[in-house]
Amino acid sequence: MKQHRIYLLILFCTIAGFVLVQIYKDKPLDWTATYSNKDKIPNGSEVLYKLLPRVFRNQKISDQKVPFLRTNATANLPAESNYIYIYQYFRKDSLSLNRLLAYVAKGNNAFISSEEFYDLEDTLHFTVDYSYEQTTKDSLGINFTNPALKTKKGYTYHKFAVNTYFVFDSLTEKTFKQSKGEVLGVNNAGVPNFIKIPFGKGYFFLHAVPQAFSNYYLLKNNADYAFTALSYLPEKPVFWDEYVTIFTLDDKSRSISKSKESQKELQYYANSPFRYIVSQPALKWAYFITLLSLLLYLIFEGKRVQRIIPIIETPKNTSLEFVETIGALYFNHKDHKAIAEKKILYLLAYIRNKFFLKTTVIDQAFKEELSLKSGIGLSEINEMFAYAEILSKSEEVTENQLIKLNQYVEDFYKNT
Repeated sequence: MKQHRIYLLILFCTIAGFVLVQIYKDKPLDWTATYSNKDKIPNGSEVLYKLLPRVFRNQKISDQKVPFLRTNATANLPAESNYIYIYQYFRKDSLSLNRLLAYVAKGNNAFISSEEFYDLEDTLHFTVDYSYEQTTKDSLGINFTNPALKTKKGYTYHKFAVNTYFVFDSLTEKTFKQSKGEVLGVNNAGVPNFIKIPFGKGYFFLHAVPQAFSNYYLLKNNADYAFTALSYLPEKPVFWDEYVTIFTLDDKSRSISKSKESQKELQYYANSPFRYIVSQPALKWAYFITLLSLLLYLIFEGKRVQRIIPIIETPKNTSLEFVETIGALYFNHKDHKAIAEKKILYLLAYIRNKFFLKTTVIDQAFKEELSLKSGIGLSEINEMFAYAEILSKSEEVTENQLIKLNQYVEDFYKNT
């Protein structure tokens, strides 16, 4: 009898140990590509969405509770605004697609980053292809074509992240050039993956590498690329499309949130046995009677064995700390030279979008024109750019120099 107890104790300890290991072991990293502004997973877009106000200063960033392109959803939008959509594929029903085309034709802008564009390809005369030859390397690079934005080394991504690019045949290439379309970015094979296509009074900015806007790459020192790409959009109100359209076997469409939780709920509902139970009256009544019986048991029997319920503190809202952490991402590396260069780069992008001035040559004529348009004294403009030039030519930048540059730039933003 005593020997049996020992065996039972060993069995119990083994099972308990296995359960504890399963509970406390590290959960595998979730690489699901949702590009949702509600997801903190590597391929979510929460970081990008929270930092959009830094790109579109003093502009409203909207995440609508109904699909942006839903019927009558675009009736009361501002006359000039930006539409941003980031997901693995861009596919809308015919009504939503027509509303998007009408929205851009009126003078608005649509920024779409996706690997597939479906019906939009026929309308704008382009196709998308995949370069499997590029995958022989562990990583690949992408870059901008504008000399003022192009970097020497480019931006490095995982090999499967940037193998999508735009293709034009002889006819569509001719149409692309006649419409004054532009190639804004390429990969290291020289093929375009970021293009601008005029449509009516507005523009389509099409990007073939949605991974570039994910949390993973924004936190992996590639944030510059994402925000520089978005800086092509004018500083207007932004509408973030958080919905993806899915099609059933009978070709009916439905819009759901891109977030992982929403898609899990949809998949669970489609495959859940509960769906069949509630569809049968007898099973449904049996199910609810069972639940009621359990509830009554808990009410009358649970009081006798109920233990004191411990007080659980309300979880703290760490959203602000999260954003501050992102803001200090570069500063913590103590690479003051790189931070100064990015400050100057974003300043020039702000001047281009705000005052419509070319920033390729920073001469005295440029400074005088900037002074007239911004209302800031010429001496202050000269002083700011003179200091920026000193830091650009310096091999190293101290923390005090970086603080002084930041003061110049922030004063400029504040006064304009």
